[in-house]
Amino acid sequence: MVFDVYVHSPFLLVPCFYIITGSVKGQTPTQISEQLRSEWLEASLGTALLWTPMCFVNFYVVPQHSRILVVSFVSFAHKTWLSWLSNQPEPPTPPPLQPTQSPAKPAQSSS
Repeated sequence: MVFDVYVHSPFLLVPCFYIITGSVKGQTPTQISEQLRSEWLEASLGTALLWTPMCFVNFYVVPQHSRILVVSFVSFAHKTWLSWLSNQPEPPTPPPLQPTQSPAKPAQSSS
C-alpha cells in the first residue's frame, strides 16, 4: 500500500494520466508538461488523501470477496476527479497594467 500510494501514484500514475489525456486533447508536449507541473502537487496530494484511508478501510472493514468491487468504484471516482481537475478552465489572465499618466499641471500665473 505504501509503495502504491506514495511512490507509484505520484511518480507514475499522475504523470501518465496527464500525458495520455493531454495527447488525446491534442496538447503539445510543452503544454502537457506545463499543466503537469502546475497541477502535480494537488493531483498527487489528493490521490494520497483518497487512497490512504481507502486502503485501510478496504483491508480492515470490507469483506475479502468485495474488495475488488470497492477498489473499482473508488478508482472510477478517483479518475473522474483527476479528469475534472485536469480540465479546469485556466483563470483569465488580467490585462497588463497600463502606465498611468498624471494629469497636466495647470500653468501657474505670475501675479
